[in-house]
Amino acid sequence: MPELALADITLNYQEFGDTESPAVLLLHGFTSDNRMWRPHFEPLSEDYRVIVPDMRGHGRSTAPEDLETYTMEAYAADIAGLLDGLEIDICAVIGCSFGGMVALQFATTWPERVAGLVLSDTSAAYDHPDYDEKYREREARIAAEEGATRTYGRRELGRRAAKDLADEFLAAGVRKSYERISDHGFLGAAQVRRSRPNLLPVLKERLTMPVLICIGEEDPVNSACAVMGRALPEARYIEFKGQGHGLPARTPEKFGREVLAFFNDIEEGRPVAGHRTVS
Repeated sequence: MPELALADITLNYQEFGDTESPAVLLLHGFTSDNRMWRPHFEPLSEDYRVIVPDMRGHGRSTAPEDLETYTMEAYAADIAGLLDGLEIDICAVIGCSFGGMVALQFATTWPERVAGLVLSDTSAAYDHPDYDEKYREREARIAAEEGATRTYGRRELGRRAAKDLADEFLAAGVRKSYERISDHGFLGAAQVRRSRPNLLPVLKERLTMPVLICIGEEDPVNSACAVMGRALPEARYIEFKGQGHGLPARTPEKFGREVLAFFNDIEEGRPVAGHRTVS
């Protein structure tokens, strides 16, 4: 896979489609990597140049040991550096969960570089009075896992999670899932999730491009996504009935169809605003 050396890290990425086509950047979730987008490589690359990086601390990209190098601004700067290295001035950006947080930071910092923004399963601030108990319980679980990682490390947590599984194939899969991200990669990204800037006050002013927001009806992040949606009244807001967290992986065909329709509406100059539910 290709790599690009930046100031303090090397980014691993994949690329698909015609390099002369409009570019689309895909940003994965926390503890994941560019493989989460695999179902979308082929359909998107038919009409677009698709760039799919492993973000800082994830996948095959560098995971610095110094946790102070993990900031939301650094994640956004990594994306800017990747686009500069590929000589891409403007692109559409799709971010899922943590990738959506990075996409928001990038888009509010360099709105002139974003032709269209797709935000899935994500939020624009770590906390808000209108976030519900499901959101707070999820964050408490992530905080507990962060503490356990500091104490035991990812490898040991994977071993403990798999020890009661009789099926060795499943047990090996669980252990591997914990080892997909290093201790410092996990801890660095986890602290960024908590310490990221609250972007809610600047969304309406800074996000001058068309925006699509997608969220699962059963996603613990639903209330946080709704708060973000209220700050972006001109966005297209789609709730996926009966779905949980991680729409691009949970329901790739339906998610992909909505993304392509959104891109087509942008290209044809049609309005994007609206709120609806899809089954």
